[in-house]
Amino acid sequence: METAPGNEASGGNILTKQVSLATWLREPAFLLSTIVLVFLLYSGTLIFPFVWDDNPQIVNNPIIRSWSAVPRAFGSDLWFHFGRNQVYYRPLFTIWSTLNYTVFALRPWGWHLGAVLLHLVAFIVVFFFARLLGVEYWTAALASLIFAVHPVHIECVAWISAASDTMVTIFFMMAFMAFIRSHDDRESRWLAWRVGSVVLLACALLTKEMGLTFSGLVALYEWLFPSPRERSRLQKLRQCFLVALPYGIVTLGYLVLRKAVLHQVAGSIDPNHSNLEMALTWPIVLFSYLRILVVPVGLTGLYSTPYVQSASVLRFLLPLAVVLAVAAGIWHWSRRTGDRVIAFAGAWMLITLVPVLYLRNFPDGDYLVRDRYIYLPSVGFVILAAKAVRLLAKNRKLGTVSLQAAAVCVLTVAYCGAVYAQQIYWGSELLLFYRGYTLYPESNYARVGYAKALMDRGGYNRAIELLEGAIRNRPDDGPGYFLLAQAYTKSGKKEKGKVMLQRAISLFPQMMSSEVAKVDVAGQYGELGDYKHALALCSEVLGKDPNLYSALYDCGNIHMEAGDYAGAEKLLARAVEIAPDQAAPEYFLGRVYFKTGRFAKAEDLFRKAVTTDPHIYDYHYWYGRTLAKRGDSVDARRELSIALQLNSESTEAKTALAALTTMHP
Repeated sequence: METAPGNEASGGNILTKQVSLATWLREPAFLLSTIVLVFLLYSGTLIFPFVWDDNPQIVNNPIIRSWSAVPRAFGSDLWFHFGRNQVYYRPLFTIWSTLNYTVFALRPWGWHLGAVLLHLVAFIVVFFFARLLGVEYWTAALASLIFAVHPVHIECVAWISAASDTMVTIFFMMAFMAFIRSHDDRESRWLAWRVGSVVLLACALLTKEMGLTFSGLVALYEWLFPSPRERSRLQKLRQCFLVALPYGIVTLGYLVLRKAVLHQVAGSIDPNHSNLEMALTWPIVLFSYLRILVVPVGLTGLYSTPYVQSASVLRFLLPLAVVLAVAAGIWHWSRRTGDRVIAFAGAWMLITLVPVLYLRNFPDGDYLVRDRYIYLPSVGFVILAAKAVRLLAKNRKLGTVSLQAAAVCVLTVAYCGAVYAQQIYWGSELLLFYRGYTLYPESNYARVGYAKALMDRGGYNRAIELLEGAIRNRPDDGPGYFLLAQAYTKSGKKEKGKVMLQRAISLFPQMMSSEVAKVDVAGQYGELGDYKHALALCSEVLGKDPNLYSALYDCGNIHMEAGDYAGAEKLLARAVEIAPDQAAPEYFLGRVYFKTGRFAKAEDLFRKAVTTDPHIYDYHYWYGRTLAKRGDSVDARRELSIALQLNSESTEAKTALAALTTMHP
């Protein structure tokens, strides 16, 4: 059995037994069986719908609908249509989304399949990356297995929008693998490998900002694994700088391009917190990442991590002590064993996390910790974890193949169980935000998101309660006021809705700076009966982008409510054409057919909407009313009863069901 620098050699009978295990793992069966395991583990995500950022980033993104728009991806923000002053410059992820749209349109299962396949590619790359680092076969195989089934990766696999983290990790590792090849092959093909490495780094940077740390890792690798020729410390530093220089130039070029396109390098800085508070918060952020890597339970997309404002024992000193102890332990382990890969893997965990440690770029406490941010850093963690399990072979009393196999089995079963139990929370927006609000009730972001998910299902009174609480906690929350305006209006309190809408616009004028936000405001004006303002905003938005998905179906609905059924039908039919697998435009077009007496067509569209998304109150309510109009009292009762289950407070559903019962006892 081969050993690597940092030697993982064993002796005696143990060595003989390890040879057979390593030989088995060299067979394709290892990779194939892990691929099958991971695919089965995440197969349930194929039935998940689009959730959260999927809607603005995918469903309502006009730039991904045509390959002719690809050049625009390199010259604009990913969310240009959603809000101004965004900082998501990710053209290669936009191209990936365009490819998905070309193949699957807006069928969520296809996009989820793509996310699972990306994770499988990342798992394979982790294996070969570890091997190039000099990690022996068994340890590299175990590291890739841990990476494949670690629950902290649920977010990147189960949530389509987080696939950018998977993509940047693949490009980043492949770029580093090419660099290692150029580092080790300095005579024949080193230049080709170095050029390939630079190109792959450019791909990583154009996928997500996590690629910014590449140059630092190159310099560190050169320091830890220098060429055999003796050099002084100063000469080593000079060599590290020279090796990292091409990558630094590419990174600088990316920042210049980013500045030219977005007119800023980073996002707006949170004015409510200082750099000192940011530094005080770093220990608890790093501790949180360590915690979810070591004990991956209680995972959510909505952690709440308030800023640390003083050097308190629980929120600063204790997390700092834990982080320093872990760092010291990794350093001691590397020094004691002479294994420089341990030091490099530990540094990889921290250095690749640096881009998300500039906490003032994020809203207060809402985005300071996210599972997707640890996807790339976790590569270092899984190598360390695999080496730790491998240490069992060093102990002559305990180091047996059976013990190692048992440890691997226990770890794999535990991780798979945690993935199976926790991925379900990405199965709908209601589950996603309910999970976040339950775990972090102090988070305004989770509270507001949960309220919006309840509103989508007709739970207006509970949503109002949550939103009023959110506004008490944060009186300047413009989006919170806007959602409260919607909740009041839909629950029949239109005067309160008007007041909240005006307050939202005054507190958050950015609402009127993008097409999607204008459509939302137009929809609210329409709900309030102010069709003049609503239709004016619709004309403005559709004049700029006639294929903006949300504008077509929201403005179609406004035309319907204003009595312009011909205009509504035209817009909604176009929305159905653009997104044939989305329930909302089918539902709204069904309403037009209902209003104009074409009940057979309405029934067909409502049936499709209910089938596509069976959790929406309005779909069942109008489907039930249409069935009643067509004389199908049995199925009408069923649909109205389901509507009441989804919204027990609905007086209109109760009235319709009572009338149906009176007519057909």
